[in-house]
Amino acid sequence: MKRYLGSFVFISLFAGVLAAQDGATRHNLEVGGGGVFPIGGWLASEYSAGPELHAGYELRLEKHLAAEAGWTGSWLPGTSCSRFGCEHPRGEVGFLDYGLRGIVPVAAGRVELSAGLGGGYIWYGPDDHYYNGSLLQYSGRATVAVDRHKHFRVGFTIRTWRDLGRPIQQWLSTTVSVIYGFGEVR
Repeated sequence: MKRYLGSFVFISLFAGVLAAQDGATRHNLEVGGGGVFPIGGWLASEYSAGPELHAGYELRLEKHLAAEAGWTGSWLPGTSCSRFGCEHPRGEVGFLDYGLRGIVPVAAGRVELSAGLGGGYIWYGPDDHYYNGSLLQYSGRATVAVDRHKHFRVGFTIRTWRDLGRPIQQWLSTTVSVIYGFGEVR
């Protein structure tokens, strides 16, 4: 899986034409890392905060609207207590996110502030005894262009996942990422 993700990112970086562009980029590939934090609920309460990796894709439909999809993998220390004491096994939790993102360019497009809303999916590692399920996700992101043509950006995203209906789990992730964009929105 990691080899395919690395190959996809490498090929995609060099597939775009690096012609000068001043408008928003149509295709954006994102790779980053950060942390995942269990906020509440009986499923999330058995885990502690841990590191995460994130990969995502954004298709800019219009200058201020984009469709996005991404994957977040995390490795969280867990807690399992009984009358004999507590154990702290390492758990793997994966998140899939998809949805729409509203974007507001600031400072002549060098800075972009955005908010996203959509669906998600959570799956647990093979050693965990929980059922995978659907989630609602919402996020806020700020990115800053680091080159003159706005192909490369550095971003910070805060994303929350939660159950629909009664909240039996809620998660928060913070991601610092590098974003490569190509193509132009007309």
